[in-house]
Amino acid sequence: MIRLFIFSLLAIVVSLWVTLSVGFPSDPGYLLIAFGEYTFETSLFALLVLILFIYLCVRLLLLILGWVNPMRLVAAGKEMSRRRRTRSNTLEGLHYFARGNWQSALKLLRKGLKDKDASVVNYLAAAYAAFEVGEKDEWKRLLELAEGAFPVSKSTINSLRAQLLYRSEQLEQCLAVLEQAKKTSLNDPTLMTLLKDVYFKLEEWSALESLLPTLEKNKVIASDEAEKIRKRLLMENLSRLYEKAVNGSDSEQAQLRKQWKKSPQLFQHDAEAVGYYSNLLLDLGDKEEAAKTIEHALEKCWNADLIRQYGAIDYDSHSRRLLVAEGWLKSRPADAELLLTLARLCMRGRLWGKAREYYEASIKIKPTVCALGELGRMLRQLGEMESSEFCLSRYDEMVGGQLLNLPMPEKDRQTG
Repeated sequence: MIRLFIFSLLAIVVSLWVTLSVGFPSDPGYLLIAFGEYTFETSLFALLVLILFIYLCVRLLLLILGWVNPMRLVAAGKEMSRRRRTRSNTLEGLHYFARGNWQSALKLLRKGLKDKDASVVNYLAAAYAAFEVGEKDEWKRLLELAEGAFPVSKSTINSLRAQLLYRSEQLEQCLAVLEQAKKTSLNDPTLMTLLKDVYFKLEEWSALESLLPTLEKNKVIASDEAEKIRKRLLMENLSRLYEKAVNGSDSEQAQLRKQWKKSPQLFQHDAEAVGYYSNLLLDLGDKEEAAKTIEHALEKCWNADLIRQYGAIDYDSHSRRLLVAEGWLKSRPADAELLLTLARLCMRGRLWGKAREYYEASIKIKPTVCALGELGRMLRQLGEMESSEFCLSRYDEMVGGQLLNLPMPEKDRQTG
């Protein structure tokens, strides 16, 4: 219809141009129309132009009527109504999404996906809602649809996919997605944090160590968290060397000590790291090195767990360690754990009287299960039954645990 109208208009323009170019004929013709008292006269050329003009007006009118066809108006109205409904579904679904009503959100967001103008947000929100209601296959399908419809948003889609895989404990799949995503979104804080957590759970320590500088550079983690990660990496590295040293040669045990000595001083004074390393040494039978490691740490950072571990180490150098611990007592005369450790060192040196003094001093400050039980056991061996029963009854009241294996005096003998 539009083409026909344009063609007719062009025909008139061409006709007029030809006429003007050739020139009007000397006698353009004359037309007279009479009707009753009315007459109409004109030239033949003017009549032709008038007819063409009327024809074009009629064609234009028909064209306009075609545009405003009632059926087309009805169809357009229905389409607009459908779009309003789908957009309303999306908005209402997002409201439910924000409230955490996942079932209602998913139902409405699914309907909203039918809109041709649906954005990637519709798919992501619907996928998340499907995950929350436990529809494993559905949230994966929705993300695949989103990736097909919005390829430019692949990194965003992969970010959500990785998060949901992580929450589903599908760590290997999550890692594969993250490894792919970091090629294009290396500095994305969310992805890097998630990658860190996945490395932790999968115990990918080498990969975590390589990622750590990037985490710090982009300020994804604070300095204290970075220190915790480095400490964990150190402990895992020590564990790996320990496994080699268990059935290995002295040189492999030396590698374990070398690794510790080259570690930052911060960790050599950290109670957790020192305790962990000392236990590895004790398992390898190197009690002296374990004791010296704890002594070095306690000089810089006093810790109750370390002093307790120090007192539990059983090896021949009791006298030297007793002198070291008594040196600490000068600055900490009211430390119950230190007094208990001194009592144990005296027990190992068979100094029963001195051990009793330290036990009683520790109990006076803080009566603990171990101090009461160990003192009561020693007093029983010394034949002091009344005092022994008093300590052991208090020990039982406190639901005592297993007592440390210590040397005992022979019955009816008391030295020290």
